[in-house]
Amino acid sequence: MDTLVIEPGIGIGDIKLGMSKYEFEECIEAYTVKYQKKAHDPDYFNYVFRVEYDTLGKIIFIEIPSGMITTEFNCVFSGINVFNIKAEELVETIDRIAEYDRDHPELGYTYFFPEIGLSLWRSSVFKDGDKEEEWFKELCVENQEDELRFLYFESVSITAETRV
Repeated sequence: MDTLVIEPGIGIGDIKLGMSKYEFEECIEAYTVKYQKKAHDPDYFNYVFRVEYDTLGKIIFIEIPSGMITTEFNCVFSGINVFNIKAEELVETIDRIAEYDRDHPELGYTYFFPEIGLSLWRSSVFKDGDKEEEWFKELCVENQEDELRFLYFESVSITAETRV
């Protein structure tokens, strides 16, 4: 399995902040040629890398989801596979590098590290202690498994804008 390096202020893998749409499309084509599988949608890597552009047409935001991409890549920030470590542990680890915004309106779901322009997101909050709660024990096995996935983040993103 290959490694996709997450570098705040720089890029994720070969997709870099400041790239033009044309440069982005060239990178997507290169990923497609190298990693495309028969089971993949032809636009697979367009779904894997979500980008936003500024008014000059340069990339200012890059996001990757955990689901599809983890079958191809280890997604690594500072030596840590961000989709293979529990959310609470990942936040604590990155917080030692750069503090997260403790006043973020979606705290628990979103952790934004403004000094480095890195965000972590999950659609629901679940903690290890929740496994002992009655509401969790009353769920069927399939629903318990669904809840357990929220122990981990679902996406990571970087932005060109940082705040100190």
